This record gives sequence, C-alpha cells and structure tokens, in this order.
Amino acid sequence: MALPLTPSEMKDRDDMIRVMEFKTEYRAAKDPIEWVLIAPLGAEFEKTQTWHRVAKIKPDDDIEPDKAGSATYQDMIAKWAIIGPAYAAWKNGQELPDDGTPLSAWSGVTAEQAKFMRSVGVRTVEEVRDMGEATVEKLRFPNARKLPSLAASWLDGEQVAEKDAKILEMQEKMDAMAEMLEESMKNAKADKPKRGRPPKQETEAA
Repeated sequence: MALPLTPSEMKDRDDMIRVMEFKTEYRAAKDPIEWVLIAPLGAEFEKTQTWHRVAKIKPDDDIEPDKAGSATYQDMIAKWAIIGPAYAAWKNGQELPDDGTPLSAWSGVTAEQAKFMRSVGVRTVEEVRDMGEATVEKLRFPNARKLPSLAASWLDGEQVAEKDAKILEMQEKMDAMAEMLEESMKNAKADKPKRGRPPKQETEAA
C-alpha cells in the first residue's frame, strides 16, 4: 500500500493545477451534472484544459482504509485541496478565489483589460509576470508584450516597499524601547537613597 502524501507533497501537486470555471448541465428527466474545467500550470496551460464531473473527482469520505493510502486517492485529495474551496465559493455564488495579487490591485491594466485577461486564465499580477508567448498573443492591447516585465517590476517594488515598512516598524519599536529604558533609568536614579551625612533635622531628632 502506498504511503499517504505529506502536506508539502500534497501542496506541490495542488499548485500544479488551476480551476478555470464551473458549469451545470441540465438534462431532461435526469439529475443535473456539475462540471469543473481544470488546467495545468506551466507550458501546457493553453493546450490542456479539461472538463471533469465534480462528483467523479471529489474524494469519498467513506473510502475503505486500505484504499485511502493509494496513490490514486491521495492524488484526488491533493487536487481537491484547491478545487474544493473554489467549488464551495461557486455554489455560494461567489467568484473563484485567486492566489497572488489580484489584477484590481495593479494599475498596469484597465478594468476592461483585466476582465479580458481573466477570461484567458490570467487572474493575478504574478500570472501576468509569468505569461508565455501564446498568452501574450491573445492580449490585443497596446504594449501587451511589455506587461510581463511591468508586472515583474511592480511586484519587485512591492516586495521592497514591504521590506522597508518592516524595517521602519522594527526601528520604531527599538526607539520606543530605548525611550522606555532611559525613562526607567532616570526614575531609578531619582529614587536611589543618597549617601553621606543625614539631614540636620534627622540628626537633631536622634
């Protein structure tokens, strides 16, 4: 029996596919069928986009223990880890969840251009950066070929800005701690009893 996949191995498989869309097929006098369109990431994204019945690729919770560790079932679990949340969102009437930075957060494309890009499978700024030639050719906008490099530059800038913000936050915390320490030392010094002859009134009283 095959050993169950580790979480990292499941994530590696899970990251190799993307959910494109769902649809429901209605049939006369029969139950409707729910379908999901899946595409692999990388060079085969454009060529291999396939429809699957949701019921066929959803793991069965009541599977027998000796089959639960099989490579086939573990592969189903790994894929459902990404398909499942998207399916739940679709059933609730929500948009499919995206990984990465949404196109709406980037000023490099207009709202109409972003809408068209999502229709060809490009949903995030990271995916714009990683677009292949076949995808770029579908984008009939001015300067479409410059979009990957523009996206890369923007993402690099965002990472630098985030790093600078963290450094600034850390510096502010260190400055605040230094001020607190200095104030604490001043208070301790003020409360410290003085050495030498006691005050005159104390001597007389004694």
